[in-house]
Amino acid sequence: MALRPSMREVLTGLVAEGQVDAEVESRARTALEVRQRTLGASPWFVKALAGMGAWLSAAFMLSFFACVGLWREEAALGALGLVLCVGAVFLRRATHGPFMEQLALASCLSGAGALLFGMAEASESVVATSVLAVVVSVALLAWFPDVILYFLATLGILVAVGVLASEAMSAVGVDLWMLVGAAALCGLLLFEPRMRQGPLGTRVGPIAFALACAVPGWLLFRNVMGSQDGFHYIYRGDFAPGMWLTVPLALMALGTGWQVIREQGLSHERAAWLPAVVALVLLTGMTLNTPGVLVAGLMLTLGFHRRSQVMLGLAVAFLLTFGAYYYYDLRLTLLAKALALVGSGLVLLGVRQLFLRREPAVLAEAR
Repeated sequence: MALRPSMREVLTGLVAEGQVDAEVESRARTALEVRQRTLGASPWFVKALAGMGAWLSAAFMLSFFACVGLWREEAALGALGLVLCVGAVFLRRATHGPFMEQLALASCLSGAGALLFGMAEASESVVATSVLAVVVSVALLAWFPDVILYFLATLGILVAVGVLASEAMSAVGVDLWMLVGAAALCGLLLFEPRMRQGPLGTRVGPIAFALACAVPGWLLFRNVMGSQDGFHYIYRGDFAPGMWLTVPLALMALGTGWQVIREQGLSHERAAWLPAVVALVLLTGMTLNTPGVLVAGLMLTLGFHRRSQVMLGLAVAFLLTFGAYYYYDLRLTLLAKALALVGSGLVLLGVRQLFLRREPAVLAEAR
């Protein structure tokens, strides 16, 4: 009895016969992975509630440590935190079930918090604490098999490295680190099927979502600080000019869009990519001081490309937020702002009509 051919063999045969393009395998794997995650995984809001519950449990445990006086004993608190982290890793890898998973996650977060607090009190150094936070987060990302912790550990790495960059180069260093994060987000989602087969495995998704929260989150923080008109009570760092971020982000968007068009098999369709390039140039020129709009557009493109509803939701939320900041940041009269909004809407409608008139099949293929 002949064995059933694998998906790769079927797709290779179809490519050899000229029935499909050479990029079909990555798209097919993406669709199958999305279907498997949708059918077998817990909804995203359940994971979010579980993460919040773990944080709450960790807060109660840390408050207990403070009540018994351990916060005064830095060495004992750090040692206890290390023991809790190591024990939580072994507990999570050796047991199964919702209760044991949540117990291990709460213990791990409590241990990490105790260890970092002990280091901060003992060294009184922001740099030393941040370096330890990076080391602990990398170790947990490698050894603690939990999707929620993958997300939290990645956020920990991003925040800790951001603090180190701020200590070294003020807010400009954090801006540069944000650009690295944006490039990593594009690379992870563009090559997600291939990277899931590599060492990262199931960590790819949580890492990408952590980047999708941290990168626009920092840009939103920039906007909030910039709207204080010189009254910097929370953060006193000097930010890089918005143009320094907008131009590299536009180049990332251009490369990302071209890769998406290639995977869709539309690289030879001039009607598909030329209007997109024109729209990107116009958007870049209009949002030189609001780089968050381009980041939200990047997330929107990648969310559509990978059929990720959560990424699309994050992108829409950040796009509306940055759009509001862009509108209020314009040093123009209300009439000029209204004309700018009308003009941008006409540009988008014009791009849509160009798609529909010149190549109706392009939109159908993109869907």
